[in-house]
Amino acid sequence: MAEIPKTTLLDYSTGTRKQFDEGAYADIVSTTGGYTSMCITIKPGFDWRKSVSPLLPGCPEWCPATHFGFMKSGCMKVKYEDGTEKTVNAGESYLIPPGHLPEVLGEEPAVMVEFSQSTAAVVDKMEK
Repeated sequence: MAEIPKTTLLDYSTGTRKQFDEGAYADIVSTTGGYTSMCITIKPGFDWRKSVSPLLPGCPEWCPATHFGFMKSGCMKVKYEDGTEKTVNAGESYLIPPGHLPEVLGEEPAVMVEFSQSTAAVVDKMEK
């Protein structure tokens, strides 16, 4: 693995934008050693199964990525395959395992900052 610099500042405005549909996008910044950070915006009414699933191999019914991040603004309910649900509010950090679906609560978009290698790998596999 490449040596990690002592400090790397991330500027999402210079990253690559991955537009999932009109309801969601991610600004992605990759750094040395394959580390990736994303600023993800999901608008109310976003449907992961309709917008993201078709871009992934096998069109999974549930998100196959692990998400590790911070809810910058908004509020999101996370539904799991086993029927449980958890709400993530602005100002909270989260670790979400594979097998989930997001649902934005309220009228404000959910804006998250995530740090991950797993999520970056899933985005890389999406059809262009």
